Amino acid sequence: MLQSLFQWDFNQQSENINEILANNKKEFAPDFDDQNFSGDLLAKVIANIKEIDDIIKKYAPEWPLDQITLTDRNVLRIGIFELKMAQDIPPKVAINEAIELAKTFGGESSGKFVNGVLGSVFKAMQEKGEKNEFAAEPSREHSAGGVVYKKEAGGLKFVLVLDAYDKWTFPKGHIEENEDKEKAAEREVGEEIGIKNVTIKDYLGSIDIKVNEPYKRPVPKTVYYYLIETNDSELKITSEPEIKDARWVTADEALTLISYENAKEIFLKALEKLNAG
Repeated sequence: MLQSLFQWDFNQQSENINEILANNKKEFAPDFDDQNFSGDLLAKVIANIKEIDDIIKKYAPEWPLDQITLTDRNVLRIGIFELKMAQDIPPKVAINEAIELAKTFGGESSGKFVNGVLGSVFKAMQEKGEKNEFAAEPSREHSAGGVVYKKEAGGLKFVLVLDAYDKWTFPKGHIEENEDKEKAAEREVGEEIGIKNVTIKDYLGSIDIKVNEPYKRPVPKTVYYYLIETNDSELKITSEPEIKDARWVTADEALTLISYENAKEIFLKALEKLNAG
């Protein structure tokens, strides 16, 4: 992300930042998936570049903007955006990450310089009552779903769904207030993939995850999984954007397709229970 902003600035801010970022990801991190956090952040920084640069000029008056090194200048841009404009990023996190970037990629005094500027910005925010602290831990969300299977002459088939991040996993969704977990799992399976005739055979366990969205604090979530049998075959996926596709697969195909390690562990538990039965 910093590398892309550095390149954009080095080339007189004339290149397309999305193309720069895409090329850098392809070249240096082809397997890295940040759910477009970098692209969103860079777009926001550039959209607010004038206001951000005015803040740098105000809190580093002894350093004309064009005399600040490219690295330090762009570290400050990211740090100030996160500090002042990304309302769900804790100030201490924004400052500490900026300092580490400056120390790693800047000069000998870069960390101290960035710390001084961002520290002054944050002090002024506190004096003006512009607090960007998190008042409390976000409330934990709860979801339920399951490993849905059917028996066929050739063996067992399982349902996988393709989520919004192009990852194959299992149908699941939010548990409503005061809703029973098993009932929620049955309802979500019906809503997401159109399977209504289901029988919950066993409990597979739960996993704890954090849901990350750009510019928002990660939300803790617990997902409860069940082993669910059905006689239905036709899949009708929801029109909601969370699910892109659904398909019946064999156990071997599922183990190949499932991307999330915690989902794969749940599936292995399902296979154990099915083999034991």
